[in-house]
Amino acid sequence: MSSRTALRRRTKHALVAVSVTLGLLSGLWVLSFVWLQMFKTEGELPPTSRMPQVPAGAKVTDEGMECASGGCWRTITVAPAAGQSSADLAREMGLSKELILPPTLFDPASVYVGAHPEDGELIVHIGYR
Repeated sequence: MSSRTALRRRTKHALVAVSVTLGLLSGLWVLSFVWLQMFKTEGELPPTSRMPQVPAGAKVTDEGMECASGGCWRTITVAPAAGQSSADLAREMGLSKELILPPTLFDPASVYVGAHPEDGELIVHIGYR
């Protein structure tokens, strides 16, 4: 067997291994998407990475989880920077109205993000749609 034939054989095996790995990862992603859509429970929460960024000067004063008959959602309470209103903070964070975030590679489900002012602070909530 020549070195050229051996090189072709190794290249072929490497390509098959990469193809199988990518196929399995794609299949797992699709299964996780289907699982979230069909079997998500009331306790499922989006990862904290889906939370909007808190701008400089504002401070997170509380984090938690709330549940009702429609499911559960993450909440964070954000105190605005000095001289800033909670409505201004909501605009700066892009939360003047409720947002629907599309699925991502690592979180294959739609997520809603909303906010409302309360006692001079901004209550941000995030959950699966």
